[in-house]
Amino acid sequence: MKLGIVSSHARMSMKRRGIPPQALETLFAYGRVTHAPHGSRVVYFSSVGKAALSKSLPPNQIDRWADMYAVLDPQNEVVTVGYRTNRIRRAKH
Repeated sequence: MKLGIVSSHARMSMKRRGIPPQALETLFAYGRVTHAPHGSRVVYFSSVGKAALSKSLPPNQIDRWADMYAVLDPQNEVVTVGYRTNRIRRAKH
């Protein structure tokens, strides 16, 4: 998935939470997408994505970035980013 427009709220959240732009680009390269309410989508690292990260990043970055997520609106704009504290439940189709 390609990284698109990042909202000002998402940029502020990245700065506040210490998430560098490189981490967001990596999330979009290796992350998994699932649907969320109201047409939005969540991008996060699945176990497969974390395994791919372990081959390309130092361990300290993997530990920091492994629980990161991004929320996209229906127009593919990044609305917010953060670190997961709960499991992401995938939508059933």
